[in-house]
Formats: sequence, C-alpha cells, structure tokens
Amino acid sequence: MATAALALLRWPLVALLVLVQLYCLAWFLWAAYDIRMYPIKDFGYTIHEFDPWFNYRAAEYLAEHGTSKFFKWYDYKSWYPLGRPIGTTIYPGMQMTAVAIWEAMKHVPMVSYDVPKMFRRIVGHTSKYLEKQGWLFVPYSPKKLEFTPMTVNEICCMIPPWFGSLASMFCGLLTFEVSRSVNAGLMAVGIMAVIPAHLMRSVGGKFDNEAIAMAAICSTFWLWLRSVRTPSSWPFAVLAGLSYVYMVAAWGGYIFVLNMIGVHALMLVGLGRFNSGVHKAYTLFFVIGTLGAIQIPVVNWTPLRSIEQLGPLGVFLGYQVLAFCDSQRRKRQMDAFSFAKFRVLAFAGLVIGLMAVALVLAPMGYFGPLSSRIRGLFMKHTKTGNPLVDSVAEHQPANQAMYNSYLNLPLDYVYLGGLVCLFNRNNGAYFVALYGFIANHFSLKMSRLVLICGPIVSIVCAIWVGFLLDFILEPFLLLLGKKVKGVAAIPVSATNGKDSPGPASNGKAATSGGKSGKNKKSGGSQSNIFSVLESSSDWKLEEWEEDYRPGGIAQLKRGIKILIWNSLPSDFKEHVCSDTAAWKTCSGPWKLIRPAISLVVLFYVVFISGAFGKTITFLNHANGVAQGMSNAQVKWKSGQTIIDDPYAGYRWLAENTPKDARVMAWWDYGYQITGIGERTSLADGNTWNHEQIATLGRLLSSPQKKSHNAIRHLADYILIWAKKDLLISTHFARIGNSVFPDHCGDDDPYCEKYGFYGSGSTDPTPMMKKSLVYNLVTDGMPHAGKADPRLFELVHQTKHNFIRIFKVHNVSEESKAWVADPKNLICDAPGSWYCVGQFPPALQKLLSKRRSFSQVEDFNKKGEKSAYTKMIEKQRKGEL
Repeated sequence: MATAALALLRWPLVALLVLVQLYCLAWFLWAAYDIRMYPIKDFGYTIHEFDPWFNYRAAEYLAEHGTSKFFKWYDYKSWYPLGRPIGTTIYPGMQMTAVAIWEAMKHVPMVSYDVPKMFRRIVGHTSKYLEKQGWLFVPYSPKKLEFTPMTVNEICCMIPPWFGSLASMFCGLLTFEVSRSVNAGLMAVGIMAVIPAHLMRSVGGKFDNEAIAMAAICSTFWLWLRSVRTPSSWPFAVLAGLSYVYMVAAWGGYIFVLNMIGVHALMLVGLGRFNSGVHKAYTLFFVIGTLGAIQIPVVNWTPLRSIEQLGPLGVFLGYQVLAFCDSQRRKRQMDAFSFAKFRVLAFAGLVIGLMAVALVLAPMGYFGPLSSRIRGLFMKHTKTGNPLVDSVAEHQPANQAMYNSYLNLPLDYVYLGGLVCLFNRNNGAYFVALYGFIANHFSLKMSRLVLICGPIVSIVCAIWVGFLLDFILEPFLLLLGKKVKGVAAIPVSATNGKDSPGPASNGKAATSGGKSGKNKKSGGSQSNIFSVLESSSDWKLEEWEEDYRPGGIAQLKRGIKILIWNSLPSDFKEHVCSDTAAWKTCSGPWKLIRPAISLVVLFYVVFISGAFGKTITFLNHANGVAQGMSNAQVKWKSGQTIIDDPYAGYRWLAENTPKDARVMAWWDYGYQITGIGERTSLADGNTWNHEQIATLGRLLSSPQKKSHNAIRHLADYILIWAKKDLLISTHFARIGNSVFPDHCGDDDPYCEKYGFYGSGSTDPTPMMKKSLVYNLVTDGMPHAGKADPRLFELVHQTKHNFIRIFKVHNVSEESKAWVADPKNLICDAPGSWYCVGQFPPALQKLLSKRRSFSQVEDFNKKGEKSAYTKMIEKQRKGEL
C-alpha cells in the first residue's frame, strides 16, 4: 500500500521534471539561435567579413551550375593571372549544405499554422517571469508559424544560427554519453548555446566553415563515444564515420577530429580496454571515414600520405594486429604469458614492416609535409618562419584575457567537472580528459583555436552542474520509489564467496580461455601478484569489457585491485559495501541524512554561492560579445548610424567599372572584390601562393614609379583601405622581402627600414615615405604623400574615407590581351578544365628576381631559405 502511494507521488514529480527539462531544452536551443541573430536584425541578410564572401560566391555557383561543373570550376576572376581551381581547393561542405537546404525548400509547400492561444499564454507567462528575474533569450511563442522558401543568400546568412542550435544539441548528447546524466546533457546544451568561444564563427551572416564544423565535431565525437560504450555498441561507428566524412567536407580542422579519435583509440589499448567491439568500432570509423575523405578533391590521398594523419593510420594497423592476436589466443587457447609473448612478436613484425615501407617511400617524396600552420602548433616559439602566417592575428597565441572573455564563467568550473569525471571513469571520461589537454595546448599556440575549447569547457562545466542537480534531486526520487541498478556489484572475493553476484552480475561469462579462478578467501591466501592474476575473473566486468582477457593491462589492473581489496580487513569491506549500498538506495541511516544534505546544498547554491547572479552576469557578457561580433566588417553600427563604407566601395566597383576590370589590393580584400565587387582580384584569403602575395607586398611597399612599371601589366584599379593598410604595410614589405631578397635585403630580414620612427604613425622612414601604399593612403592630406597623377588617379572615395579606389594609367592592353588568350593557358591535358594562366612576358624580368618560398613548406622541395626564416630559426635556438 505504501509502495503504491509513493509511486502515485513519484510519477507526478517525474512528469513535472520532464516538462521542465523539455522547456529548458527548447529555451536553450532558442537561445543558441536568438543570440546569433543580431547581425540579421541590424543589417538584414548580409554576408560577413572576408572568407564568407568566397563561401557564398561558391554556393551561388554550385546552385546555378550543379555539382559536376562545381568540382571542375577553374576561377579566373581570382589570383589573376594564374586563376584558382576551386573544385580541388575548397572544402565544399558549406556550399553543399546551403544548396541542399535551398533545393529541399523548393519542394516544400508554403504552410501556415495558428499556434493555440492556451499554449501561447503558458509560454508567454513563463517567459515574462524569467525575464523579470534577469534571464535572457527566453522563448516566446508566435501567433502563427509560417514556412516560405528562401534564397541562397538568405540561407547562407541563416546557416550559422541554425547550426549553432544543432551544435549545442550534439554537445548535450556528447555530455550525456560521458556523464549518463540527463541534467548534465541539458546544461551542456545551454552553456554551448551562448558561450562566446562558440559564437566566434557562428553569428548570422558569418557563412564560414567553422559555423557548421562545430556541429560536425560534436556529432562525430558523440557517435564515436557511443560506439565504444560497450562491446556491442560498435554499429554506431558507421554513423560516426559518416559524420566524420561530413566534417572533412566542412573544414580543414578535420585533422584535429581524426587525431583525437586516433589517440583515444590508442589510449583505450593502454588502459586495457581493447576488445572486439572497440576493434570493430575504430575499424569501421577509420575505413568509412577515410574512404569518404579521399572522395573530397581537396583532401584526395592526404589521409594516407600526410604526416599529421599517419598517426591514426598507424593505430588502425595496430588494431588489426591486436585483433589478429586475439583470434589466435582463442584459437590456440593461449595462457597469459604465451599471449603476451605472441603480441610482442606480432608488433615487432609490424614495426619492422612499417620501417621498411617508410624507407622505400620517403626518398620518393611520398609523404606530405607539415604545413606552417600545423607546424606552429608544436613549436615553443610563437613564430613559424613564414612571415605571411606570422602576420595573421588569429595565428598568434591565446592569452589569459582571451580565455576569460571567450570561455568566461564556465571555465571556473572545469576542475570541479573534471573531479566528477574521475569518479566516472568510463571511456567517455578519458576522452574528455584527452580533449581538454589537446584543446588547451593548441589554443595556447593559436588564438583562433580557442574555438575548439568551447565544447570541452561547456561539457566539463555541465558535468559539474548536472552532478549538483542530480545530487539534490536523487534522494527525493529514491524515497518515492526509484529503483537503483547495479548496487550489488561487488567482487566475489569481497564477501569471501557469500552471496556475491561475481561476473554473472553483468550477465557475462569468463570466455577468455584463461582460468576462471575459484573464489578465494581474503586475508593472506593470495600472497603475491601472480596468484591474484590467476583469479582476476573474480572481479566483475565493467560495461566496456567483453571478457577476461589474459596477459594484458586489463588483467594486470584487475589483479592489482583484487590484491588491494583482499588486503583489507573483512569487517571493513563489509561496512564499505553495506554503507555504499545504503547511500545509493537512500536507505538505512542515509534515509533522512541524504535528503537533508541535499537541502543544505540547495540552500547554499540558491542563497549563498551567488550562482544565479554569476549566471546572469555570464549571460549578459555573452550577449555583449554577440552584439560586438554582429558588425559585418563591410557594415557596422556607430550608435544608431550604420556605416557601410566598405560595402559601398566594393559595390562602386561592380556598378562603375568594366566587367573585365582587374583590381589590385592586399590579399585580405580579394574575396570581397570578387564577391561584392564582382571583379577580378590578384590574391585572396586562400593564400595558396606565397610568391604572388609577396609580389603584391613588394609592389605596394615600393616607390610609385617602380611599382607602376609592373602594375600596369596586372591591374586596372587599385583598392586601398585607407584606415588600415598603412598600419599593416610593414607586413607588405616583410613578406615581399621573403621572396624578393633585394627589397629590404638579407641583412634586414624584418624590413626595419620600412616603417615609422618611434611608436606613432606620423613619421615614416624614407622607404615608407616613397612607397605606393603610403602615397595612395595619404594622397590629399596636408604634409603627407601624393599619388603621382601621371600614374594613378583617385576615382572614388567612400563617404567616411574607408575605401579609396585609384585608376591605373597607361595600362598595357597588350599584356591584358595576352593573358586573356586561351592559347597561353597551360592545361594538364588536351581539352582539360584544369588550365593555369601565366604572367605576361613583360613581367618576366621582375619574376626572375623571385626566390621560391615553397621549400619552407615542403621538405620534398629543395631551395635556399629566406633571411626571415633563418632569423626565426636562430631565435628558436636562442642564438639571437
């Protein structure tokens, strides 16, 4: 009777908790969407920044021309005169996602649904109450839900908010897999929704690769951990592999995902957790993932050639050897010693074989090099030796202020969450520890990678918050009749053979082929480690274990645990077991004590800790960061005024210059010139050709006449960011000097002769004062430079002087026609789409002065290093 009454009380409480959890889930997903919508509300459907303009332009091309032409698209409007093979140099996941959504929307009829008044009232009253308490981003129910198709531009602008919610959901699922706590998973959704590190690349209009990559990262990690939860969970690896393929298509950071899972798979071996399920999971993941990855043109065969991806390949081969050894163990019924010896010999053969293959392939140039960006992640020094990479702010190391801003309050609780993971050492918990270490290391090397810290900080903080919520709620649910699983999971030896479930408690038998062992009494009968190992099957199997594998780490760990356990007094062990069971079931002396502790903890959290106030402060901080990120680079708000100088400047190009006009500018602006201005650019953010960017740097930082001699063969117009270019022009000279050693000279690798005297920007050195960029930026200003009217003419200046556009006089029509002539293209085969443009003959004298920089990036190529690279290497060695 009492049990029935308790059940009647428990189910309403459970139903209320579920309703609250569902509301919070909807709230958090809405918050992830709403906080990213400031740019759309302020500027409409406008693409942001630099790279997103290329991504959008490529999406429009894919929508118009289809997949086949997209992957054979050679773009002659970028990197003039060489052009760029877009299809083989792009991660197409973003474009394919946008176009897939666009195509799907066209097939869905327009619908409208009136939301019931009662539902709107309940949601409205709840949201108003929460807003009065200071909470942000609370959801409101609209009167009507409507669906109408969207344009490609609108979809590209909306993908970051949509995928912000999706990434938050996957982060919650990943957290649940680690903690097995619904409350922890729910809190992870909420934290990930608004944490600034996740906002970095995912506000509305920022159609960048990372916007969808975060969802793919969390999805792949979740599915991988789900596939290794138990030996029978391995089918989830199929989905993990497919999710990884999408990740590869989305972002070059897939290397991080691949290596994370590879290292975790290796860690499971070191922890003694390898079994047939883990083997199947990693094998499926690697095979499906690799087969899918090599289908993406920009990736091609790099998973099997690139140094940074050979580690997971080695783990894959090692797993096959381990699986072979296991099959032989069962077939030959090996004992522990024979099995260990067999594995050593098998791995010795693998190592010898791999060394032989490497010795054959390495001289052939088979193995690809580490890129300067990847190399920089493992260097103690903050410089890579590549002045182009070193000039980019987001490639510089993160600092504490950045962590405080982008990770904020959740960062304060990562150690507490980590402590909870120590008591829940499943496969996911070890993955979290590994993820935290790697994310911290990489972000310390490159500030851009604070982005990947967002999920792990959200996860670990949520684990702590979920633990507190579970700790507070659990006693009351237990008192109302909730059942507890696995309370009696005690080793056979723990009770001296008395009514212990032993291995059968997990429903698993000792199938290893080793001895199952007999129950042994505690107290001295097991005097050494070897006898304990023989009875290791007395210890219960964990969820991730398949059988009692002999001769490995798992058996050694079990033996040590049993040795320690059996050395304890029997009375102490009985008390520990009974007290643990009583605590978990909230019975005996804990029946009143545990609920009282929960009430004390609840009182502390609500009234003493200041947790709610800190959370509101964190939400306001995240809201401020989101609003700060809403400025679109080409448009921004100054008070209530919208400044659109850059956008207007680019649109002037589209509306007032010939369609075949070529526009020279620093590489930062190339994507916007082709995307907004719809004109040909000389370089852009792809930065694939260091020599061409160095040529631009030399021309911009050289005297006007000297620069004009070359520019007239390359460009019709020059675009200058008047508020920015002069400040960053020291990089122009430095990068130019890395390829043209006569620019500043090998004796001045840092180009210190080009710049300003002192700390200001008003007293230029002679080299800067003569430079093209200085004279174009300061043209018309008192006591400053002046553009030579015979060479360059100012034809447009935006309202607030952010953008200046100069017309190049005396343009060589002969060179322009020569480049445009299809006969001068170099094709990889007759009739091929892959045809590279060439520089006109008039520039050969200039180009002959260039020194190849590629040997710094690729050890397969020979050549002399630049003075800048040599200087950085000396700095690393402490010689400077």
